[in-house]
Amino acid sequence: MNVQGRLQINRFASIVWLALSMVPLAAGCQVEVADGASEATESASQEVRTGGGEGDACIGLPGLACKPGLFCDYAREAQCGAADQTGVCAPIPALCTKEYRPVCGCDGKTYSNACAANAAGVSVASAGACAALL
Repeated sequence: MNVQGRLQINRFASIVWLALSMVPLAAGCQVEVADGASEATESASQEVRTGGGEGDACIGLPGLACKPGLFCDYAREAQCGAADQTGVCAPIPALCTKEYRPVCGCDGKTYSNACAANAAGVSVASAGACAALL
């Protein structure tokens, strides 16, 4: 078999493997533990879907966000939740200073300071203004 034939077989095998690995995700399979702890798993899963309380882990995706009055605060190295990085549910500030220390929010907007971004329910992506898109 020539090299091109092997590449086609490898490509086909990769596509089949990828398709089969997505089946459990699409089906929404529930994980069951042999000791009967599936009810606890289901309960925890429901809590994540309805939103976490202050200090709980969060992912800023719809359905996995924090409860009202809280926002998903990501550490800078979490890259605003990229690649399923988690944040922590934190209270949305009611008051902020007028100090001007611009930050770029995870929504791509520039805010006057980190508190202003958090007051808008947005975590800080980086210090300084957001880069202009061309």
